[in-house]
Amino acid sequence: MQKKTFVSLALSYLNFPAVNYSGQLNGISTDGFDCSGFVNFLLKKAGYSQKIPRHANEIFDFFGILIHAEFRSVGDLVFFSNRGGTYPNHVGVMISEVKYIHSPGKNKKVICVKKLERKIIKPRDRAPQIYFSNPIGFKRITVNNGRYQQMFFCN
Repeated sequence: MQKKTFVSLALSYLNFPAVNYSGQLNGISTDGFDCSGFVNFLLKKAGYSQKIPRHANEIFDFFGILIHAEFRSVGDLVFFSNRGGTYPNHVGVMISEVKYIHSPGKNKKVICVKKLERKIIKPRDRAPQIYFSNPIGFKRITVNNGRYQQMFFCN
């Protein structure tokens, strides 16, 4: 599958229901997606056959190759933290150099597209907007190939 096809797949779920995270077995279907459940669902639909971690922080720690922000690309995963540190607890999929698609992970919300923004957020102002700004990292999706990794998508 090509990156553009993967992004088209993700966009086909725009406006599907989002839900709060409520356990590993929930939030991974068209009935309602949490953020990491949405990424898991997309990768499985795209034919990714290796085990996919279920939580945003596990995806960040154990999945793919870390990419410098300058080199982010369509199809890469983008990670955020609403805790103001480097511990990711939210994930989305880049659909352009400046936009990503994600599940807000809240009941009565929907899968949506957001623009990456860099905001200076005062330490006392730890409101949810931190979630959607100031990405803390990007990962390129890979597959294990013996002792090496190779890119999952072909250009």
